[in-house]
Amino acid sequence: MSVSRRVELVVASFDDPIVTGLLAKARPRAEASAAGQTVVPRPRSGADPYGRHVPADAGVVFVVARRADAPDGPVGCAGLRRIADDTAEVERLYVRPPYRGQGISRLLLAGVEDLARRRGFAVVRLAAADLRVAGLYVSRGYVRIAPFGRRPGPSVCFEKSLLVTGGRPG
Repeated sequence: MSVSRRVELVVASFDDPIVTGLLAKARPRAEASAAGQTVVPRPRSGADPYGRHVPADAGVVFVVARRADAPDGPVGCAGLRRIADDTAEVERLYVRPPYRGQGISRLLLAGVEDLARRRGFAVVRLAAADLRVAGLYVSRGYVRIAPFGRRPGPSVCFEKSLLVTGGRPG
């Protein structure tokens, strides 16, 4: 019998038990970082830039990744928050450790961008908690921008246009 590695993306609300469960799994890493312990790599989780847990709220909708061969539930998620009429923020991109390095972050990012496009956003922004993931963002068409919104000065932020240019998404 072969085990399927197909990943299914589903949209879930901020208070869906799948989302709250995933963010709870991300929380210990954020808390260890806040305590001064080195945690590598540090995922985008339900934590602010200072490592304090920030619960998801009604302004965030999530794309959740599930795999049929994952016996212990969903494998990752990415949140989408409206920050202006035409701009949304991608936040809390998280993939559980056993499933990292398998392209799931890339699928989640594509899925959350598609959700933003379907909801009428022209631009998505995000803040990188770890510069080692900057290559993923750049490969998906993101460009570096100045910190935005509630981000502290040293944050590394990115932006991507979702407008179709030359027959392909930008």
